Amino acid sequence: MFVETGVGIWLWLRTLDIDDLYGHNWRYLWSDSFKRTFQDSAQCCGYLGPLDGPVMASPSCLLPSDRAFGCMTSVQKYAQSYLTYIYTGVFVLVFLSLGAMISGMILMIVRNDEERWRWTRANAIFRSMNYDTPDSTITDKHRKGTPNQSP
Repeated sequence: MFVETGVGIWLWLRTLDIDDLYGHNWRYLWSDSFKRTFQDSAQCCGYLGPLDGPVMASPSCLLPSDRAFGCMTSVQKYAQSYLTYIYTGVFVLVFLSLGAMISGMILMIVRNDEERWRWTRANAIFRSMNYDTPDSTITDKHRKGTPNQSP
C-alpha cells in the first residue's frame, strides 16, 4: 500500500514541472523520428515554435514561419492522457489494498471474539462436569452408588 502511494506521489511531483521536463526531453533526449510523429500528427513545428528543436523533414515545418506553431500542447495532451491512466491504476490499487487491510482487521476481530466464546463455552462445560460444584445436578447419594430409599 505504501509503495503504490509512493509511486503515485512521485508521478504527481514529476508532473508539477511538466513544461520544463518535456521541453528538455524534446530538445535533448527524443529522437527525430519521435519528434516528427508529434509534428506530423498535430501539424506543428518544434516544441515552442519553428526555432525550438524542429525536425525539418516534417511537412508542417515547411509552412511559412508565421503560420507554424509549437508542439508543446500536443505533447502535454499526449502525456496527460497516459498519466491519467497511470494515476487511476495506482490509486485504485491503493484503495483495494486499504479495503483488504480493513477486511483483514475486521476478520481478526471476529475470529478473536469467536475464539474467546469457544474457550468460555468449553470451560463452562468442563466446570459443570465437576461434581463438587453446587450447580451440579447429581446428588451425593447418586454419586456414592447408594440407592435412593424412601422412609
